[in-house]
Amino acid sequence: MTSKFGLSLISAALFTCMSLSAEALEVNAGDYEQFPSGATIGLLYYQHGHGDEAYVRGNKTTSDAKLDTNVGIIRLLHVYEIAPGVTVDPQFLLPVGGISTGGVLAPLGSPGGVGDIILAAPFKFKLDTEFHDVFAITPYLIAPTGTYDENKPLNFGTNRWQGVIQAAYVKHFNPVWSLDLVGDVAFYSDNTRYNSGGIGRLSQDPQFELLAYLRYKIDPALEVAGGLGGKIGGNQSFEQVSLRNSQGTTYGRLAVAYFAEPTFQIQAMIGRDLTVENGTRQATFVQLRLAKIFP
Repeated sequence: MTSKFGLSLISAALFTCMSLSAEALEVNAGDYEQFPSGATIGLLYYQHGHGDEAYVRGNKTTSDAKLDTNVGIIRLLHVYEIAPGVTVDPQFLLPVGGISTGGVLAPLGSPGGVGDIILAAPFKFKLDTEFHDVFAITPYLIAPTGTYDENKPLNFGTNRWQGVIQAAYVKHFNPVWSLDLVGDVAFYSDNTRYNSGGIGRLSQDPQFELLAYLRYKIDPALEVAGGLGGKIGGNQSFEQVSLRNSQGTTYGRLAVAYFAEPTFQIQAMIGRDLTVENGTRQATFVQLRLAKIFP
């Protein structure tokens, strides 16, 4: 028989895993700069996350909850100018990869496959300020296209629709210093085939996230950035019974981006969770991103 502690731990771990699509949505430093009109941009990401410590309602329950994620993301966008100083960048993101568990989470298995496809259309407005600040708003739609098996407790796809509204402001203090401020809210449909020791309906409350990056341009080709972010909300219920696993996470990021040539950028980022209310604390987060601009 699974203990109450075990159920709480597993539900917290599942919450972490079901946030993989949100991880694919993570905003990088400089993402909300306005790109050249008419450009097509292709991006490839590799993300690795590792954690061992599990938390339930703010209390560490074990240091033997291994959860590793290895995710690759394909992203393609095109920039259209729809009015003077206003662009829209319709795009899609497709995550693929796998999850590896160990310790007390080993019974959940180690699934992999294709994640849920993400569709987005950022609208960016160049403002009439001294250094051309940018305001942006982005609607996201995440479709339940990923690998999902209702007979498994852990999956790479989520078997539900998700919608996100994200707003951003890029403040340019001068030609070298800038600040990215990003906030969003995510909404979720129900997963009607969720496995929690029995097939049933999983519901989730809206989740909110805030993120800020301070960027410094060392030279026209090289930029460094540091960021802090946090998430709240998102409590889940199974068959109308609350799992009490709401998100309450803060995290930090450090990034460096380099244009090896005018149309090719390499970005590397590291980070970690600083605090976690429920789930496995990500002690290590590493991302490598390659971006190619096709004029």
